[in-house]
Amino acid sequence: MTTTRIAVIGDIHHGRDTPTKRGSMALSLLERFVEEVNAASVDAVIELGDRISDESSARDRVLEQEVAERFNELSVPHHHVSGNHDVALLSLADNEAILDRPSGSRTLIIGEVRCVFWQPDVTLTRERGLGLSPGDLDDLVRMLAADDRPTLLVSHVPLSGHEQTGNYYFEANPGHATYAEIAEIRAAIAGAPCPIVALAGHVHWNTLTTVDATPHITLQSLTESFISGDAAEASGMIEVDADELRWVVRGREPVSIALPWRKTKSRWRAPLPSFVATGLH
Repeated sequence: MTTTRIAVIGDIHHGRDTPTKRGSMALSLLERFVEEVNAASVDAVIELGDRISDESSARDRVLEQEVAERFNELSVPHHHVSGNHDVALLSLADNEAILDRPSGSRTLIIGEVRCVFWQPDVTLTRERGLGLSPGDLDDLVRMLAADDRPTLLVSHVPLSGHEQTGNYYFEANPGHATYAEIAEIRAAIAGAPCPIVALAGHVHWNTLTTVDATPHITLQSLTESFISGDAAEASGMIEVDADELRWVVRGREPVSIALPWRKTKSRWRAPLPSFVATGLH
C-alpha cells in the first residue's frame, strides 16, 4: 500500500469578525492553504463544513461563492460536507450548486483509503440543539455495512459524544455539540464490520477521543480565536499507509498523533455494571 495524503480544513467561517472568530481573515488564510496544498504531494482535500458565518440568504450566497472560488484554485480533488452555518439560510442543494460538488452522504476512495462522508441533518437551533432527520441513521448504517475495509468516517459534527468541559461554546450547551441520538450513532459505528477512524469539525477544538476502540479526531477552526486570542490558522494532514494513520495539525495549536490503521474490527470489552446496582464491592 502506498501512502495516501489528505489535507483537511474546516470551520473556515468566512464573514464578519466576532469576539471569538476572525472571519475577515478567512479568505487570505484559505488562499495560503490552497497554495501550500498545490505545492505539496497531496491526493485530495477534505473540507469539514461551516465555510461561512451566516448573515442573510443573499449575503450567504456571496460568502459561499467566495469560498468556492478559492477551492476551485486547488490542483487536486476537493470533497466537502456542509455544516450548520452553511445550511442556516441556504439549502444543502444551494451549497452543492455553489461548490459544484456533492455534499450529501456518499462513499468514495481517496488514494487507497475508503472514505464515508455522512451528511445528516445539521440544522441547529438554540432550543432543539442537533437532531437527526428520518433516514439519516439508516444512511450511516448502510454505508458502513457495505465494506469491511478500514474506513475514514467524515462528518461535520463529532460522533464521539465527548465531554465539552472548557469549550467556550459547548460546555454549557452540550446538546449543540453532538446529536441527541448519539447512543444510536455510537451503536451504528460499533456494529459496523469495518474498522473506523472518525474525523469531524464543529467544536473548534483539536481533540482525540476513543470510544469502543474507534478513534475520533476533531480539527480546530481556521479562524477561531477563543483559545489564543488570534486566529488558530488550523489545517490538518492525514497520512495513511499499510499500518498507521498519522494526523498532523498546523497552526497556533499544533498536534501530531499516530493511530493504528487496523485491518479488522476491534471492540472493547463491555463495561462492568454499576457496583451499586449489583451489590458488588
